[in-house]
Amino acid sequence: MKKQRKVPALLILLGIVLLGFGVYNCIWYNVVQHKYDPYTVDMRELYPGTHVLDGDNGYNYNVKFPDYLSYTGNLGVQTYNGVFALIIWPGIGKETTYGVRLPAEEGTEVWGIMLDYQHRALTSDPAELALVDQYQAQIDDLFKMASTQWDIL
Repeated sequence: MKKQRKVPALLILLGIVLLGFGVYNCIWYNVVQHKYDPYTVDMRELYPGTHVLDGDNGYNYNVKFPDYLSYTGNLGVQTYNGVFALIIWPGIGKETTYGVRLPAEEGTEVWGIMLDYQHRALTSDPAELALVDQYQAQIDDLFKMASTQWDIL
């Protein structure tokens, strides 16, 4: 009579965990590729996970894929001189988030301000509200350029 070897429960559990992790990696990869690949059309890959386009309209565009096992990447539009920038965090299972980088009056500081989809500041700070009001035309242009490039807004 042959002796049957018992596989320890710990080894079975380890196999299940590794299989689950592998499945999760496959799901993550496919979700991220499906979400971000369409944004990279006609863009060049600067380095893995980051694509750029130097537009001929005075704006630069970039797509940053999410880091490993993260679902948060971003799209960016900025003026050639880098003074104004719009950052878009496309929602995967959540609402899309927007932010802008605006220069302070002195020109030495840059402020990062979160916005809603109607280009309004999500803050009650009077200084940030004043900056958004002051640069509303530039903010609207950034949103327009993002919409033209990616047709997402």
